[in-house]
Amino acid sequence: MDFEHFRTFQTDDFLLDKDFWKLVRRPDSDRLIDELIERLPEKRYEIRMAVQVIQGLHIAKYHQPVQRKKELWQQVVKKKKKDTRLVFFKYAALFLLLILSGSSLFYFLSRKPDIDELSFSVPNSNNAMLILASGDTVSISSKQSSIKCLPNGSGVNVNDSSNVVQSDRCAGYNKMIVPYGKRSVVTLCDGTRVRLNSGSTLFFPSIFKGKTREVYLIGEAFFDVTHMKEKPFYVRTDAFKMKVYGTKFDVRAYKQDCEYNIVLVEGKVSMQSNKDKKSKEVFLAPKQKASICKGGNDFEISNVENIDAYTSWMYGYLTFKDVDVREVLKQVARYYNVDIEPKLPDNMENISGKLDLKDDLDKVLNGIAFISKTHYKKSGENYMFYE
Repeated sequence: MDFEHFRTFQTDDFLLDKDFWKLVRRPDSDRLIDELIERLPEKRYEIRMAVQVIQGLHIAKYHQPVQRKKELWQQVVKKKKKDTRLVFFKYAALFLLLILSGSSLFYFLSRKPDIDELSFSVPNSNNAMLILASGDTVSISSKQSSIKCLPNGSGVNVNDSSNVVQSDRCAGYNKMIVPYGKRSVVTLCDGTRVRLNSGSTLFFPSIFKGKTREVYLIGEAFFDVTHMKEKPFYVRTDAFKMKVYGTKFDVRAYKQDCEYNIVLVEGKVSMQSNKDKKSKEVFLAPKQKASICKGGNDFEISNVENIDAYTSWMYGYLTFKDVDVREVLKQVARYYNVDIEPKLPDNMENISGKLDLKDDLDKVLNGIAFISKTHYKKSGENYMFYE
C-alpha cells in the first residue's frame, strides 16, 4: 500500500480520507497501522488520534440516543454537502473530539498516559521541552535544565528563574522531553528528584492525587525518591512497571534498545512485566541489576560490581568495564547528539575505560579509538568507526 500521500496529513485529514477509513476497517488494520507509523513516525500522534476517533465511531454508533442521531443528521442537512455520508462522519468525529477534549478528557487526561502513543506527540526540536497538561509549552535552550514543581502543584519553576503557572492541577500529565545532547533534573511536587539523560521523556502530574504516586519514563533516568510509606511510588515504562520501596536507582528504557535495565543503588524496588498482568513480582537489592528484553516476560538478575558504570553519566563522564565498543559509541552519540556508525567486525574485543564527556567530542572519540584499537573518520556531521 502506498503511504506517501499521508505524509502531509493532519488529524482531520486522516479523519476525512476514505482510503484511511478503509485501512482502519480492514481485518489486518493493526498490521497496516503499524507499517504506516513505521513509514511516517513523525505522524504517529495524528495517526493514533484518528484511529481512536474512527474506532470510537464504530463503537458509539450502537449506543447513540435517537434524539442525538436526529440532531447530527440536522447538522448534516444544514451544511448541504454533496457527500452526505462523509460529512456525517465529520460531524460525528468532531463530536467525539469535543468529548475527548472536554470534561471527560478520555484520550489524554482521564486515563493514564500510553507511552507508545504520547511519546511522539511533541514537536521535533533541539531544545528541551516542558509541555504542561493544558498544552502550554516551554522551550528550554540550555544544555542542562532544572524543572521544579511547586509542592501544591500550582506551578513549575524553570531553571530557577521563570515560573510557569499550572492552571489546572487535576488535569492529566505534564511531559518533560529531553532531546539528544541535553540533560535535565526534574523535582516533583513531593521532592523526588529525577535526573533525565539525553533522549528521554518523563510524564508526571503537577500533584499526586489518590493513594499512589506514578510517573512514566521513556529513555534513562536516575531517581532519588522521597519516602512516603502511605503513598507508594511507581515508575512505568512500555515494558515493565516498578514499585519503589527505597530511594535511589537508575532506569534505562530507550525504545531503540532491545534490553531495558534497572540498577539499584540504595533501598529496595520490585518489577513486573507488562506482557503478563499476572507476572511474578521480582525484587532487587542494592548493587543488583535487573534486565528484561523488550516484549519479554522474565527479568534476569545479576550483581553489579561497579555502580559508577551505570550512574556516571549524571556527572559528565562514562565508566565502562568489559563493554562492547558499539554500546559505548551509542551512549556517546546520545550524549553529544551526533550520528556514529560502527563499521566494526562482530569479533571485536570488549573494552574498559573512563571517558570525560566534558571534553569536546573529538577528544572523546580519540579516546575510544585508542582504547578499542580502531579508527574513525568524519563525513559531514556523521562519524564512522572502522577497524
